[in-house]
Amino acid sequence: MKSAFSFFPAWPLTPDAIFWAGLALLAAGLCGELCYRAWHLPRISGYAVIGLIAGAAGSGVIDASAASAARPLLDVALGLLLFELGSRLDLRWMRRNYWLILSSFAESTLTFIFVLVVLLLLKVPTMVAMVLASIAMATSPAMVIQLKTELRAEGQVTQRLMALTALNSMYAVVIEKLASSWLHQEVYGNVFATILQPLYLLIASLILAYGLARACNFFYRRMNMQDEHSFVALFGLVLLAIAVAHLFKLSTILSLLAAGIIVKNLEARPQLWPQHFGTAGWLLTVILFVLTLTTFEWKDIALGGVAAVGLIIARLIAKLLGVLAFAKPSGLNWKQGVALGLSLSPMSALAYLLVDDTYTLYPNFDPMLRAVVMCSIVVLQIVSPWLVYRSLALVGERRE
Repeated sequence: MKSAFSFFPAWPLTPDAIFWAGLALLAAGLCGELCYRAWHLPRISGYAVIGLIAGAAGSGVIDASAASAARPLLDVALGLLLFELGSRLDLRWMRRNYWLILSSFAESTLTFIFVLVVLLLLKVPTMVAMVLASIAMATSPAMVIQLKTELRAEGQVTQRLMALTALNSMYAVVIEKLASSWLHQEVYGNVFATILQPLYLLIASLILAYGLARACNFFYRRMNMQDEHSFVALFGLVLLAIAVAHLFKLSTILSLLAAGIIVKNLEARPQLWPQHFGTAGWLLTVILFVLTLTTFEWKDIALGGVAAVGLIIARLIAKLLGVLAFAKPSGLNWKQGVALGLSLSPMSALAYLLVDDTYTLYPNFDPMLRAVVMCSIVVLQIVSPWLVYRSLALVGERRE
């Protein structure tokens, strides 16, 4: 039987998860503003620092189990950003300037080759190196969109940055799933399942993307989607697609990105996805950046630190060379080419979720994969926003 004084709180006081989540968000907001106002750094760098402090590498108030439980929230935040990014990719523009497509292939292919070679030279196991090289192709969509919004960046470099990010994210997901299929054969030894696994994942994800795009266009034709009340229906439609992807074990990354691209290019005169998605969307992406780094541990440096340094350097050089090779024919001068190449450096939540998907399918896979990716993300989520900031300022596209 309870005491007559049980209405008093138990001692010692034990804050629940909501308390720590609120504290982390408060600290992230304050740290982001401090970075921006005091040192003229993008707010994203501040969010990353708080993620490190709140996670296993710092105070540990957000542990690995809490981060895993938040996976659906990460899918929603990144999924919305991917849909928005895809809806800004105009394939008609790229067909008119095919040098952009060549530039996209060049920077992605060189990234895969350079990273793979460097990792193999550093004695990283071949299967791990293959998956890492695939993931390294992608520029962080979340970081690119957030930086564009925060800096109010507009211009040729910014437009191409969005386009190349959408394309290399698509390449990364497809190549990573194909690379993982080799691992499927090693783990299960079933040739039929090895062939079927990537085919099912890619084809079914694209079918879901097409269905979502058709539904979005149906809503566009019958509702004013720029109206905030009508936008709720579209928001719900995207959440429903994410839920279906989870139900059928599909790639939410591929489904939402492809759906955005199809929405943009399915009709001759497409409607536009609203510019960003409001305060709720901003809050979701702050949570995305904070949670991405909470699973980093100091032991990751011993296991994957050297390989991460090699990956970062090889990736930066490859993207810079790939863009510069076709900068002039595509209509950019050398300064703009350098700015675009450096702006492709961000690596964050997309890489984290691809790694998490790999361990979901293959729990006993080499832990070096996670260690290298987490070390890379820690460095790039703090440094690359500043790099993008300075690059866009260099070419006069920052509109703050």
